Amino acid sequence: MATAVQIVVTPGSGDGRALDVARHVCCGLHAQGYAASLLTFRELDQLKLWTKTCDATFSYLVAIGGDTTLSEAAAAAARLSVPFAPVPGGFGNLFTGAFEHPREPEDVVDLLGRGDVLWADVGVARNRLFLSHESFGFLARIQDTVERVHRHPRQRYLRLLTYYRMAVKRMTDTSLDSIQVEVDGHLVADRAALVTVANVETYRGFLSLTPAASPVDGFFDICIIPRATRRRVLAQLIKVMLELPGCRDQIGLYRGRRVSVRVNRRQPEEVRMMVGALPLLVPVGSLERLEARRAAAEAATPVVMLLPPERVVPVHAPGQARALRDRSIPPAEVA
Repeated sequence: MATAVQIVVTPGSGDGRALDVARHVCCGLHAQGYAASLLTFRELDQLKLWTKTCDATFSYLVAIGGDTTLSEAAAAAARLSVPFAPVPGGFGNLFTGAFEHPREPEDVVDLLGRGDVLWADVGVARNRLFLSHESFGFLARIQDTVERVHRHPRQRYLRLLTYYRMAVKRMTDTSLDSIQVEVDGHLVADRAALVTVANVETYRGFLSLTPAASPVDGFFDICIIPRATRRRVLAQLIKVMLELPGCRDQIGLYRGRRVSVRVNRRQPEEVRMMVGALPLLVPVGSLERLEARRAAAEAATPVVMLLPPERVVPVHAPGQARALRDRSIPPAEVA
């Protein structure tokens, strides 16, 4: 019997290119003898409903789109314990970038035949799963504003310029937030301007706020930029962007599993880690390269761990989810 593969895509991702990639992947899988089927979801709410109700009628789940689409689709793979193959098809794609997931259809087909399965961490915030990061304050407002625009420049440098322009505009016409942050029960910031809770390096190649974050270590990396004048906060971000000497001296970097964020005295928002919850298909050798980058980043930028040693459960401890392949890394406990 042919191996069943379910492909899901949001046609609007990548200015419409994601659907074209999905069709080519589907054809390529058929040519290799897979029983592939394609589902398109024009609205994220439709995809979200499907992830909650679909049955385990497939052996692999391939999702094509941007960070938001992939996070929604990953919920189904985690729930069903089915290997997940994310394909970058939008802007950002921080999670797929961490593991060097391919975007070309023929390489995606090859990944299903030759990739490794490991158990990746995922985050939960606002009753939804996320793969890359959850931001609060200044950066979150910039991202929300830019992503509401219907069409974005296709070239990466033009898209980055759009974010930069919005950052300057927001910095001059809005007040900064005041954010309180607790990590694993410890108060680490009382008046921060920007907070990012990251499962992967955020934003690699542009504004690396969490250079040592890893989706297989069982922890978030939390970046905290203190509240100051708008000019000083913007200057701090520019220094990090340009990787100038001492650019991280005023930035807090913490590692933990449960984060409580309170913005402008509103109700606190809880962000928690689900350790090893996602069976993830990755290119051979990508995990080793990720760990090498992480080791180099940690040597240059120390991160503060707040959990006592006795509570740091090994990431590769045996779990209850079924093994998928001989090379699979079983999940640790869910935090």
